Amino acid sequence: MRWTLLLLLLLLLLMEQSQSLAGLSQETIPLFRLTRQGPWDNHDSHATDSSCQGLPAAGATSLTLANRSLERLPSCLPHTLRILDGSHNLLRAFGGPEFGRLSELHMLTLNHNRISLLHWSNGTPAMLQELDLSHNLLVRLPPCTGSPVRHLRSLALAGNPLGALQPRTFACFPALQLLNLSCSELSHIAQEAFVQENGGPLEALEVLDLSSTHLERVESGWIRNLPQLKSLYLRKMPRLKTLERDVFKMTPNLQQLDCQESPALTSIHTEIFQDTPCLQVLLLQNCNLSSFGPWIVNSSQVLSVSLFGNPLTCSCELAWLLMDTNKTVLHRAADTMCELTSGSEDPLSGPLSLVQLSDVCRPDQRTTLLASNPPHFDHSVSAPRTQGPSIGQSTTPSAQSGGGQQNITKVPSHTTASLTHGSWMHSGTSEETPRSTTDSVTIYHPSKTPPGAANRRTQATTKALHIQPPQDEIPVVLLDDESEEDETHGQGVAPHQDVSCDYHPCKHLQTPCAELQRHFRCRCPGLSGEDTIPDPPKLQGVSEMTDTSMLIHWCAPNSVVHSYQISYLAEGKSGNQSVVDIYATARQHPLYKLSPSTTYHVCVQAANRAGLSQQQTSGWKRSCATFTTKPSSVVIFWGLCTSSGLLLVCTLVLSVCLWRQRWKSHRQYYDTDLVAFKNPARAEEVAQW
Repeated sequence: MRWTLLLLLLLLLLMEQSQSLAGLSQETIPLFRLTRQGPWDNHDSHATDSSCQGLPAAGATSLTLANRSLERLPSCLPHTLRILDGSHNLLRAFGGPEFGRLSELHMLTLNHNRISLLHWSNGTPAMLQELDLSHNLLVRLPPCTGSPVRHLRSLALAGNPLGALQPRTFACFPALQLLNLSCSELSHIAQEAFVQENGGPLEALEVLDLSSTHLERVESGWIRNLPQLKSLYLRKMPRLKTLERDVFKMTPNLQQLDCQESPALTSIHTEIFQDTPCLQVLLLQNCNLSSFGPWIVNSSQVLSVSLFGNPLTCSCELAWLLMDTNKTVLHRAADTMCELTSGSEDPLSGPLSLVQLSDVCRPDQRTTLLASNPPHFDHSVSAPRTQGPSIGQSTTPSAQSGGGQQNITKVPSHTTASLTHGSWMHSGTSEETPRSTTDSVTIYHPSKTPPGAANRRTQATTKALHIQPPQDEIPVVLLDDESEEDETHGQGVAPHQDVSCDYHPCKHLQTPCAELQRHFRCRCPGLSGEDTIPDPPKLQGVSEMTDTSMLIHWCAPNSVVHSYQISYLAEGKSGNQSVVDIYATARQHPLYKLSPSTTYHVCVQAANRAGLSQQQTSGWKRSCATFTTKPSSVVIFWGLCTSSGLLLVCTLVLSVCLWRQRWKSHRQYYDTDLVAFKNPARAEEVAQW
């Protein structure tokens, strides 16, 4: 019985210790306890105060007061503080005595409060270097009129409902280097918003973030006051339509311009970049640009340009991006597509990658690939192409025009065309990769019908074909894929050309196959474009299932995927729950805060710019499945405890019963009265006497 009691006590102690450890792991240990003491410093307020007993000693340099429901900072903070985090509270104003007395403060974080008033000249810490006021309730910023804060280098105002910037808004901060105004309602910036007290420009500012604001244009009136600007962020601008004129005339040190995900941006006058000789990064992906002309690059720096996801029109003006890799690098060139001129009725209506376009265009051509009203292709002349083991070998048809000039069009070995689909296809191998095949090449000219019958095939030869193409148009080169299919059967391919990339669609944090292909010249599976709704991922299953969590595993589809999302629904309940924006390289993700012994319907979906994949509940490639969580460990523990308690009670009752029965039998034995028996013989002897 003793051992049973000791075992029960030990189980209870272990349970309490595990619960306390779990609570400590999930919750942040508070630095001090907050109690409602009434007004501070005789002010009529009902703010949540802190007793100074829990505050650190006078020599402390760092303190966190995050998520404490504070309406005012404690009045007894150490004067030696250098870093203070007061985020996620209920503060309503910045400035005042409680801030001014922190003379050594360097970094102050006050994001996610309710600050709607600023007092720059009253109570700003003199040594403050970094101030975060993002995600508050600031509708306007007052102009600076007091003494300047000469050490402030970083100011974050993101997520505030700011509508405009008034003149001399930042005049108090002559040393300001980074300014974040993103995710606000900013629609107007005054011309003198970025000037100092003396009227001069804000010379120290190097990074300006205006992403997700409502600005319609970048005006030279206010940007001219930022002569040292190096990075300008204009991401996800819903109203920004154009970049034009001399907008960067006074910012010669600009190194990075980020305009990605701005759907209204339709025009950029690239001549403005002639004023930015230090430009190194130009991010323009997923905008609405149809053209991107060249400009004179007067810089020794390598310019990295990103243009994928734009509705570009095929033109040889785009080929300059790939002409000189020592000066210009086009990011994801194979994924950057252009469309032929709208209104074309010819079979060439599919998109081209800029890699294909640069192979067709000559450096001296700057005309549109197809005219707006091209004639029909009624005749063709076909010329076979034989490729040997040499690198980058191509057949060169040439012709003598009427003027005596020669127009030479090179047909690269990796450019093919399908007559049945009416679009150009890229084989996936680089120009340096040799192939030992013989293909039939068909050459079309939009405005001139070459001699010969349609669909004629000639025998394989390396002799050049002499034709007369027009000088002002680009010959369009197609490959007869039927002939290619027939003639490539049985042909040997070099081993290093047909090696699949080390890519597994189910591997977590898998490097994208496009990057592997660029590095190792390997072969990737075919993918649908980012303008096509992705195929559904394959849901593999779950692991590490507990009573309140599970780990979901899936495989990537053969589609361009920007992110994943998981939706799950408990059986018998209404309303889906979702986990969104899971990074594209992930193949697993945990789900927490589930109910024990509950069946969940889980679906994994892939997302790109075209939308979400469909939910597929059947088949070998299903993206949805049903899983049931384990029973609650607490219920199991209490069941065991109850059973142990009942067993203990039964044992105690049985022991008491046995003890009472034995005690009763002993008591009856000892309480028995003595019985005397007379001896008749002895009685007779006594009588005789």
